[in-house]
Formats: sequence, C-alpha cells, structure tokens
Amino acid sequence: MSMVSRLQALGLSLLVLYFAFHAFAGEKGLGRWTDAQIELENRKTELADIQQEIDRLRVDIRRLTPGSVDPDYVEALARDKLAFAYPGEIVLLTPERSSAN
Repeated sequence: MSMVSRLQALGLSLLVLYFAFHAFAGEKGLGRWTDAQIELENRKTELADIQQEIDRLRVDIRRLTPGSVDPDYVEALARDKLAFAYPGEIVLLTPERSSAN
C-alpha cells in the first residue's frame, strides 16, 4: 500500500469519526434527541395534569353559575373556606398541613 493511499484512508477515517462524533454527541445529535424526547414526555405529563385541573375548575364553575347553583357545593365551600357551621354543631379544629410538609 502506498503512502498516498494510507493518507487517504487516514483522512477518510478521520472524516467518518468526525461525523460519527457529531451524530451522537453534537448539538443536534442522538444524545440531545434522547434528552429532548424525555423532556417532551415530562411536558406531556405536565400538560395532562394541568388539563385535569382545568376540567375540575370548569366543573366547579358550572356548579357556581347563576341559575344552576349547587347548594350542597356552596355549603361545602362555606364550611371549608370560611369555617361556617350551623348553630349547635361541634367543630373540631385540626392543625392544617402546610405546603412545606
């Protein structure tokens, strides 16, 4: 094998290594693509959670819309948020859990 063909083989090998490296580790390589897929799945999960919260809030809004107010729901809100109680009821207070727990 002549010196020129060895240099050509070396140059071609280096060129292949360069492109292989960037295909796997480059800014848009396979490693980054895998990270992007994981991030996409995390965002999809987050979106599903937010969508469930939106759906729950829509139900709550429907239950409080004038003309179709759910009196049981209003009572539950008043008891929970405003600590309302009927006369003669015994109210047991418990320590509320903080968001840090």
